[in-house]
Amino acid sequence: MNTLDNTASRFLRPTDIARPRNQRRIQVRRFLVIARAVLLVAIAIAGGAWAYTRTQSDVRFAVKTIEIDGALHTPRADLDRITSHYIGLNLFQIDIVRVQNDLGGLAWVSRIDIEKKVPNTLRIKIVERKPVALVRVNDTLRYADEKGVAFAELSPSVGDDDLPLIANASGEELTRTIAFLADLRHRDPNVYARISEVRPVPPRGFAVFDRQIHALVYVNADDVSAKWRSLYSILEAEGLLPRHPERSEGSPSPERPFAPLRVTTRIAYADLRFADRVVIKPAEGAPNVQN
Repeated sequence: MNTLDNTASRFLRPTDIARPRNQRRIQVRRFLVIARAVLLVAIAIAGGAWAYTRTQSDVRFAVKTIEIDGALHTPRADLDRITSHYIGLNLFQIDIVRVQNDLGGLAWVSRIDIEKKVPNTLRIKIVERKPVALVRVNDTLRYADEKGVAFAELSPSVGDDDLPLIANASGEELTRTIAFLADLRHRDPNVYARISEVRPVPPRGFAVFDRQIHALVYVNADDVSAKWRSLYSILEAEGLLPRHPERSEGSPSPERPFAPLRVTTRIAYADLRFADRVVIKPAEGAPNVQN
């Protein structure tokens, strides 16, 4: 055989006889891996379906306990009236949005967080509104929150906690006044605590009755804290701060254990709306104090 025949026979001979056999083994292994994955997924789906069916029908998941936290002013009777509808229902079938909407209609409720505790407890966390003022609505006093919502009537069980009263305000002026009070309460609680009553004075001012100096103070929303402290410094320097409360005439008795307090007011009003001065009108006819 010549060299050409040897070369041709070498190229025609299979280089690896075992390769087709190895490929079949690889394909079988891949098939087994895929089949096992499919089987595991099928088992998981079947198990999930069984668990879902079980939770939806098992009496052990019927609500027996409803825990409510954070309801300081919301009447318990109102809460029980609404939540009693959920006793006995399947824990996993309760619509959280529906519960939030039902309880959200109560006056003091601002936000609701709900947690389902297996096997049979519904936990409700209530965040109540925080009043920043009192407003008059249809001849009744109501609490108003920072968003300007007049949400509940003034109640003896809650009290007013020295909340300022907003007078002669409605619509945008009421919203502006509430925003002024809410901002002041956050930035300067000490000045906020001095306010007994406030009414808006267009376009951007307010007439505020200061419970400590017993007089009106006219302010704009800008730089209220700094100007108010300047006012107190001037009043102290000029001797215009109110005198200590005195008892009115009349001695105490069992029927009248305490005589009413009489406060001597030293100024008629103060005006802090000017950029470079403070105007004070003394109550007894003395010349105006300007600083």
